[in-house]
Amino acid sequence: MENRQREVLELLDESGATLYALLTRLTLREDVAEELMQDLFIKLSNASKLSRISNWAAYAHRAAINLAFDWRRRQKKALLSLQQVAKPASNGGSTLGKLIHEEEMQETLSAIGKLTKASRQALVMRYIQQQSYERIAEQLDKTPHQVRALCYKALDHLRCILGKNGSPSCGKEPYDVEN
Repeated sequence: MENRQREVLELLDESGATLYALLTRLTLREDVAEELMQDLFIKLSNASKLSRISNWAAYAHRAAINLAFDWRRRQKKALLSLQQVAKPASNGGSTLGKLIHEEEMQETLSAIGKLTKASRQALVMRYIQQQSYERIAEQLDKTPHQVRALCYKALDHLRCILGKNGSPSCGKEPYDVEN
């Protein structure tokens, strides 16, 4: 048990800032990102299969992505009270522009949440975390070519969900890319 706690603390030292930034980008709220960070590290500390995990950082990133999208799904079902509504960080810029941007971000993140797990993880790693195809391939145990194809097809499906693509392939999401 002591060894596991040491590994979790090392992971927090190495990847804590990037995991927090990822959670903040996916939830669009710092307070929620803090709560999800706590949940993530409790989950990592209590996980029984950790001895079989070869790449802790990749596992933690995938778990963080899943926690963030689970939170987003729960938020759809819950009604917000006035105290839960986030206050704006600054007063600069037009209010209408901020509202439009916020709505577009919410819509895009909700659409990403509708993708399969592999597609969602690949898109988040590539376009939100801006990782290379090689690094994503390493984390997802695929080749860089498979990751490129997965990202391309997932992005195409995301456009279909958002109604920005008249492609006949709309409605067909890639479930797994093998070759």
